[in-house]
Amino acid sequence: MYRSNKTFYIFLSVALSLLVHIIIFMISWNLSLKPIIATEMMQKPSKYIKLGNITLPSQLNEEPKPQLKPTHEPIKVPDRYTSQNFPGTKLVESSEKPGAKTPSPDVFKLPKSPSDGAFTKILEIDGNKLEKDRLSQNRLVVPKIPRTSSGGGTGGAGDGGEGTAGPIELKLRIPMPGRNISTPGSRLLPDENLSNIDSLMDVRLFKHIDQDGVGFFRIDISPRKKFSTLKPFDKDIVFCIDTSGSISKDKLYEFRDGVQKALQKLNPGDRFEIVSFKHRAFPLFGELRKPDPSTLEKADKFLRRLERSGSTDIYSAIEPFTEPKMKTEGRPFILFLASDGNTNTGEVYDSRTLINEISNRNQDSLSIFTFSSGLNKNPFLLDLLAYRNRGESFSSDDIRKSGLALENFIEEVSSIIVMNLDYQVSSSLADDAFPKKLPHLYSQHTLSVYGKFPLDTKEVGLRITGVDSMGKRQELVYAGNLDTALPADNSLPKKWALQYIFNLYSRLTSSSDEEIRSEISKTAHAYGIEVPYLDKYLDKYQPPEEEKPDFKDMKLDF
Repeated sequence: MYRSNKTFYIFLSVALSLLVHIIIFMISWNLSLKPIIATEMMQKPSKYIKLGNITLPSQLNEEPKPQLKPTHEPIKVPDRYTSQNFPGTKLVESSEKPGAKTPSPDVFKLPKSPSDGAFTKILEIDGNKLEKDRLSQNRLVVPKIPRTSSGGGTGGAGDGGEGTAGPIELKLRIPMPGRNISTPGSRLLPDENLSNIDSLMDVRLFKHIDQDGVGFFRIDISPRKKFSTLKPFDKDIVFCIDTSGSISKDKLYEFRDGVQKALQKLNPGDRFEIVSFKHRAFPLFGELRKPDPSTLEKADKFLRRLERSGSTDIYSAIEPFTEPKMKTEGRPFILFLASDGNTNTGEVYDSRTLINEISNRNQDSLSIFTFSSGLNKNPFLLDLLAYRNRGESFSSDDIRKSGLALENFIEEVSSIIVMNLDYQVSSSLADDAFPKKLPHLYSQHTLSVYGKFPLDTKEVGLRITGVDSMGKRQELVYAGNLDTALPADNSLPKKWALQYIFNLYSRLTSSSDEEIRSEISKTAHAYGIEVPYLDKYLDKYQPPEEEKPDFKDMKLDF
């Protein structure tokens, strides 16, 4: 009995001791440890660094509420951003030169609100007071402006309510750890699903200053083959081969040989179709097929049976593929036209109308590449048809080796890694930058952008966006220093002028304008360029009238 009571008291004392220690631990936690841990949690890395709060005045007839002082010093945008007028900055009237446009100051003005009038405060960020590691991120600063309406809901810029404007919370956005951003120049703040491919590209800037003191530049963008992690797209590709009577036997043989070899290099996920055309189109399958052994064998037999004859109807060969139902979302759609361009029959047979009709129907869903060889060809149709449809034109003067040239041309522009490209250059240089539309980004092909610049220009900014094969948006940002640009030869001004003339011709195909014709001639003369195309290609084709017999002097024998 005594031993049992002793055991009970020992157990009770241990339990009470444990309870006391737990109570002491909880008190200690609440008084000392918890604030420390909470402080550490509040200081975890975040996408945003809070710079301060600004309260805007409510109604114009009310006294403005006192503003909260910012928790940090004002920050000013570094000077190296001032020459890069990307979308989001504006040109303003110059005080020194009336009527001239100059870049706006290095500040970001808040937009006007319909509820509380124009904002009068300018938010500035002083880059000189930021740490070097933060400046190296190359990110612009934007205000995040939550709006509140009188009903308690959230109002946007388009709201017409008269509620009180909510507070402005100014934040500096920085990349999360693990995303390496080491791009030159400034990057527009994108949405979160946009990645940058700067490290996967070789970008080179060339410049040349002519005798008149005008500067010209060219930016070349080439994917780095060894470091590229971008997977090529599975694509849909159509080969249109001209088999009309204007195509010589040797030229047709080379067309056929180039397509046969290109078919062997298609990816398993690709799909293809072959169309031969003369007075009408003759498709092989009537649909897109995968390049398996069976379809490749049928394609080989189809190509070997091709024979030249008859007139040329290019429109009937291309038009069916401009239909929206032919395009599969997420797959590049490419058409290769192997022809001399001498169309002369069909529903549409004059060059200018054909280019305009196909381009208007297509709406950039189909990229058209044109190929020809020899001297007997219509370069106006071939060049402008490709230019207006996000493609390129290639020609080989030597017919005997044109099959190999066609094979290499198809292979070079078939490996697409980023499609549906859009781009901007520094706004002060945008008007004179060409081409206005870029083709896709290819793993084995260099994209080039041409432009002009005033001699006081220090930098050329370029931003390109597109979509990769995984459906993710990609972005390339480049800012090149013209003082350290690579020297270009004397041909750069002429190449720029050709790009400008192509743009003018493209406009002329859609709208016949004498002022555009005059500008083409003026530019060609100024840069020593022979006008590429005769006026007969720009006027609507009129077939010769049939001669009618004259019955006046005809004697009839009965």
